[in-house]
Amino acid sequence: MVCFAIVIVDFLRLHVNGIKEAFILFFGSFLRRHEIRRLSGASYLLLGCLITSLLYSKPIVVAACTYIIVGDTFAAIFGQNIKSRRIFQNKTVLGSVGFLAASMAGAFVLHYLTGELPLSFLVIGALAASVFEALPLPLDDNFSVPIITGFVMSLL
Repeated sequence: MVCFAIVIVDFLRLHVNGIKEAFILFFGSFLRRHEIRRLSGASYLLLGCLITSLLYSKPIVVAACTYIIVGDTFAAIFGQNIKSRRIFQNKTVLGSVGFLAASMAGAFVLHYLTGELPLSFLVIGALAASVFEALPLPLDDNFSVPIITGFVMSLL
């Protein structure tokens, strides 16, 4: 329910001037340039994790969503703040390395906190998430990465 409320507010932000102005006033500094005219990364993330939760078992959902949440945060920190070579349109080597390192750390934490999935399984999931995040997929990576990562992990 919360997911739908946030996505609806985000959609209204794009189409209703009063909401758009208030949103930019309060949250404008958090938006990336391309998010001013499209749904925010947060909406795509929530929708991607919602679909992932409908398709896969709880341990896979937790892992796949951990990778995109933690990994994408570190990819943004490294990719936007430290100059490095671009691999694809808006993806950098350091951003991808940051995603991979954070996802691997997430894999180890999940394994030792829950023990529900073998470490090798979690590491393969972290690697898959890192590869799919770096690729220039047609859909927003916040949406597609958890779903595709969940699919890969469900095959193991």
